[in-house]
Amino acid sequence: MEAQAYHAIHGSPYAGATSIFNNPASGVNSIYKYDLTLFSFQTTVAANYLTLLNTTLTNPSNAILSFDEGRNSHYAHQNLDLNLFSLQYKIDEKRSFSIGLRGRMYNHLKTSPLIGNDTITSNLSFLKANRSTPFIDGYITHAGWLETNLNYSQVLVESKNQRLTGGITVNLLRGLSGAYAKINKISVSEFVNGKDTGYGLVSGGVKYAYSNNYDNANTNISSSQLVKDFLKNSLSRIGISLGMEYSIYNNEIAYNNPINYSWKIGLSIMDIGHNTLKPSEYSGNFYTPKANITDAVLGDKFSNIPAIDAFRDSLKTMFQNYDAITSNYTISTPTRIIVNIDKNLGHHFAVNTELNMNLFSTANYSKLLTRELNLLTVTPRWETILLACYMPIQYNTQGNLWIGAALKFGPLTIGLHDISWTKKISSINGGGYILFSLHPFNTKKVINRFDCPE
Repeated sequence: MEAQAYHAIHGSPYAGATSIFNNPASGVNSIYKYDLTLFSFQTTVAANYLTLLNTTLTNPSNAILSFDEGRNSHYAHQNLDLNLFSLQYKIDEKRSFSIGLRGRMYNHLKTSPLIGNDTITSNLSFLKANRSTPFIDGYITHAGWLETNLNYSQVLVESKNQRLTGGITVNLLRGLSGAYAKINKISVSEFVNGKDTGYGLVSGGVKYAYSNNYDNANTNISSSQLVKDFLKNSLSRIGISLGMEYSIYNNEIAYNNPINYSWKIGLSIMDIGHNTLKPSEYSGNFYTPKANITDAVLGDKFSNIPAIDAFRDSLKTMFQNYDAITSNYTISTPTRIIVNIDKNLGHHFAVNTELNMNLFSTANYSKLLTRELNLLTVTPRWETILLACYMPIQYNTQGNLWIGAALKFGPLTIGLHDISWTKKISSINGGGYILFSLHPFNTKKVINRFDCPE
C-alpha cells in the first residue's frame, strides 16, 4: 500500500481491505471473511537542508525553522492519504472483492543549486547571496483527488502446496485540486548606482497554473456547498492497478490457508493514470524580464497583493511576454512497480521485503508528475489476529534511512515512519499513520470458516 505508506502491514495476511493498495491480488489471500476499515490516515514528508531547532514532541511551540548553509539543491516531498471507507469481502476461498473511498494528496518542491540561509530576509539579501549562481530554477507541483477503488481478486492456479492469485483494481478518480509553478532559469546581474549596489533580473521566466474550482469557491457559502462546488467543477478519470501473488505453503499441512504459507511473492503495477484539471483564468506563462526589474522593484510589485488577479497583473508588468494558460493540464498519479517478498518464520514471526520502483521522476521539470517516496523497505513483524508489533526499516528515494515502529491493539494500528521523532524533531522528515478496522477477532472461528485445520 505504497500510496498510504502503512509499511508495517505490507504482505501480512491480517492486512484486510488495505492490502489491495499494495497488490490488487492479495485480497483473496486475506485471513478474514470480511474486513471493514472505517478510517485510516497517514502522511510522509522528506526534505533536505531544512531543520526545526529547539523543539521536541512535548514542546513544539519553541520551533525555529532553519536553512542549512551553503549552495544546495533544495527539495521537499509530502504525501497524504485519508482512507474514508474500505470494505473487503471474500465470496469464497477463491474469490474476493473490495470497495473503498479515499482522499489523496501529493506535494513536490525542488530547486536548482542555490544559497539559502538564516540571514536572508529580503529580496536584496537573497539576490546578493546568489549573485554567482548561474540561474535560479525550480518547481512546485500539487495534486489532490478523491478516489473510489473497485477491486476483484481470485485464485488463478492452485495445487497442494502452491497458489497463484491475480487481481485488478479500477480507480475512479476525481481531480479536486491541482497546481504547479515553475521558475525557468532566471538569471540575475549586479549593478552599481553611486554608493548603492543592486541586483536585477536579466533572463528567464515564471509559469504557474491552478485548478479553476478555487476561483468558483465562495468563502461566504457553507462548507457543504463549497464541497459541492469543488466536485461540480472537477473532472473524472479512470485509473487502474494490476497484480499477481504467488504463495508457497507448508508441506506439513494438508490444506492451504492464509496463514500457513512459507513464502509469498507479489508483483504489482499501481496507479496507472492521471488527473485532468481545468486551469484558472489567472494562470499564465511570463518570460523575458523587462529592463530595470531590480530587487527594490520586486519588493514594490509584491507588497500588499490583495488577490490572485493582482498577483498576475504585477507579473505582467515585469515581463515582456505573457501567454494565458487556457488548455486543461494533467498531473500523473504515482505509477510504480512493487515487488514484495514475505517470509513466514513461524510462531507468528515474519519478515517482509519490498522494492518500490517509481516509473516517473519528479526531477523532470517539463512534466507534471507525482511519485512515492519509498524505495526499499524491510519489515520484521510479530503478529496475531489481536496484537502485533512491527519495525519497518526503509531507505527512500531521497537517500534517507528511516527506522520506524508500529503496534496493533485489536482494531487499532498506529505507527511512525521514523522513531527518531520520539526524541527530537530535528528535520522535516518522517511522518506516521493510524488505522482502525473491524473484522472477526477469533482465529479459530476465522480458520474454521474456511474448513481448515487449527
